[in-house]
Amino acid sequence: MDELEFALENIRGHAFEDFAMAFLREQDYDNVHQSGESGPDGGWDAQIRLGDRNGIAHASVQETWRRKLRSDAEKVADLEEDRGEDYDLLVFVTNQDVGGVQEMDMEDEIREEYGWTLNIHHRKDILGELRQNSQGLAEDFFDVDLQKDHDHIEEIEDLCENRLDQIRAREGYASELIEGPAVVLHIIPNGILSKSKTSPGSIPDPSVLFEDLTTYGETKGKYTIAYGNNGTVDEKGSYAVLRNDGLYESASASAFIQKREETWIQGHIQSSIGIGLDAHIVLAARSTMEKLSEMGFSGTAFAWVSFLDAEGVQLNVPNSRQRAFGYTPATFETDRYTTEYATLQIGSEEVIADLEPILDEVWREFGEDGTPNIEDGEWALGSYSMNRETVLEEGDR
Repeated sequence: MDELEFALENIRGHAFEDFAMAFLREQDYDNVHQSGESGPDGGWDAQIRLGDRNGIAHASVQETWRRKLRSDAEKVADLEEDRGEDYDLLVFVTNQDVGGVQEMDMEDEIREEYGWTLNIHHRKDILGELRQNSQGLAEDFFDVDLQKDHDHIEEIEDLCENRLDQIRAREGYASELIEGPAVVLHIIPNGILSKSKTSPGSIPDPSVLFEDLTTYGETKGKYTIAYGNNGTVDEKGSYAVLRNDGLYESASASAFIQKREETWIQGHIQSSIGIGLDAHIVLAARSTMEKLSEMGFSGTAFAWVSFLDAEGVQLNVPNSRQRAFGYTPATFETDRYTTEYATLQIGSEEVIADLEPILDEVWREFGEDGTPNIEDGEWALGSYSMNRETVLEEGDR
């Protein structure tokens, strides 16, 4: 969660009302002016017009946003009758997360019940608009300079790209990684470009991607490096590095399995083969958030998943899909790919909801509709135990 997300999540009362009014004007709504009394939860209503349609806008920060929306719709219906007016538009502004299916269901419900078009402006929608088109609102209402943040993120993205160049060339930390395709997880604290660093002697052992067994690291100067149990003395199947400036990097070539003359990577939990890409990413990210906190870091960190030299790799999916008539295995269509970044909270175990967008992105790159392992920010497919301890189960966030 970055500074803007934190500010939007915690805004309350009149501040949210004022922001919602300005936000709707930026979204080309006309004649936006408050028409009713405001409440302590930021619940207010305003008359609005969009093109040739007119109606009422409501805004709220209540977590039970669907209940609030239904209640507001009833009030708008009463208002419509009392004033003898005809509305054809209901707008609802919320700082809560609204899933795509939830949004479509509510649109259908409001249309069937009242005959209105429903427009919901929710957290992800608002954040996207602020970052892309309305940066001035972010500074005016949340005191966040997005241009400064953008330059800062570009520097961190360049750092990630430089690390990928090193891995692909098998240089530096990756000098002993076996040749072939590799999947890479980078987690980089937001404050990595500052002078804040931990003592080299207090860097914990990093979690190695696609490694089920316990690994032990070796501290070398300003970083600790650990290797997976696959490979040989000179050629490692995987490694992970944790530096004293907080950078975490893990690359695995052993994640890819040769099957007949094909190369594939496990997508789902299967006890006979492994726990799958998504689960490994989640477990490594959880561990890293904890260890960064132990090292004294706080705030947020950016996470990227990358594939190197993976063109033609297949994503293994459930057996039921493989047996389907006409099924064609999904393959990776590019030689180098890096996802958008996810923003994680250092010290928090709840990383799944934040990782869901980039894991969806990976599955789509393989030609699928998104990951089936995560639904609405929760782990949704199978549990996994390590050393007789359940480390991942359905409902985890």
